[in-house]
Amino acid sequence: MQHERNRRILFISGIGLGQRAAQLLSTLITLPLVLHTLGLAGFGIWGAATSLAWLSSMLDLGLGSALLCLLPQARAAGQGATLHRYITAALCIGLCLSLLVLGGGAALRLAGLPLPAAPFLAALILLALNIPLNISRDIWFGLHKGYIAGYWEFAQTLLTLGLLLLAAWAGGGLTVMTIAVYAAMLAINAASLTHALIRHPELRPRQPPAIPALRETLTRGSLLFAITIAGSSAYSFDTLLTLHWRGAAAAAQMVIAIRVCTTAIGFLNILTLPLWPEFVEAAAKGDLAWLKKILRHGTWLTNALAIAGSAFIVALGAPLLRWWMHENLHITQPFLWAMAAWIITLNLPRISGLFLNAVNELKFQVYLLTATALLGFILKFLAASRFGAAGILAATPILWGLIVIPAYFWKTWRWLRQSR
Repeated sequence: MQHERNRRILFISGIGLGQRAAQLLSTLITLPLVLHTLGLAGFGIWGAATSLAWLSSMLDLGLGSALLCLLPQARAAGQGATLHRYITAALCIGLCLSLLVLGGGAALRLAGLPLPAAPFLAALILLALNIPLNISRDIWFGLHKGYIAGYWEFAQTLLTLGLLLLAAWAGGGLTVMTIAVYAAMLAINAASLTHALIRHPELRPRQPPAIPALRETLTRGSLLFAITIAGSSAYSFDTLLTLHWRGAAAAAQMVIAIRVCTTAIGFLNILTLPLWPEFVEAAAKGDLAWLKKILRHGTWLTNALAIAGSAFIVALGAPLLRWWMHENLHITQPFLWAMAAWIITLNLPRISGLFLNAVNELKFQVYLLTATALLGFILKFLAASRFGAAGILAATPILWGLIVIPAYFWKTWRWLRQSR
């Protein structure tokens, strides 16, 4: 069993890394393209609008993350025939949320309240439509077939690149280039979900959702949602805050920094995401020896990769960014050090976080990450006037190093000790 589990992890991680490499190559093309098509100010606004894409993993209230726990848990308990209940519950809740968001927006418009600027409005509408479709990736991972999700994400990368190239060639403006990013996400998630339901008939909804399945999915999902939103709030608003506090030029710097940092973390996250359903299965079967081994080795390996990548950024980041963007955005050495610290500190508790998700230690994470995010907003405000965009970026690794990392390691150690 351990051999099969390790084989799945390695294979899915390999496919995911290949997909992330393709995404990186696409980013190397698209960011300079958008910068020179829209100009510096337009690029900063486009970056802020497309940075809202992180909401795609939040507007579903954690439904996809809940399936990452519930599907492998049911399979490990020999309850494969009940999987369709969780899929039905997730789809129904997702559809209701989508209608609620769109209906709320329409009601605000009818009430005469001003709507966001066109790029942000388009982003929010497409994000709302994506809510019930967003569970597709997590279904594949919950079935221990995350490699199929990787194939679909590769298709999304290609489609996004193609749409942006087409928009630039056709002279599309800021709103069109924003829509291109979200339209690709919407189309691929719809295709991936359709593929899952065709490939696995046992997942197809057969009847109205059962109340116990709705309750379990919504409860688990809401806690995972709270973890995701609290953790992402540590950085997802940085571009918007920089735009508000320091202007469009500083926001352009932050767009590049966040894109580089999240791309680096993305590589590490896709490498480790297959551990989540495997942790669920191993915990359900009491395989503590395997859990301890993977927690130890996984943390050391991913941290070594994060340090190596961060050292590369500090040593060669400035000239490479000038070459990449064909423009000097005046990203200083302290800014590069802040990027390096960001990558290392946000990666360090990753394996422990996946483990705690798998064993349902969720409320602890909600309280911890929420408090850290609130402290982060205060620290960023104080740092913005003196240190600029670099200070805003550095606030997150400072707080994670002092608070989040020690707390996650302690909670993981405590759970393993109590489970002997």
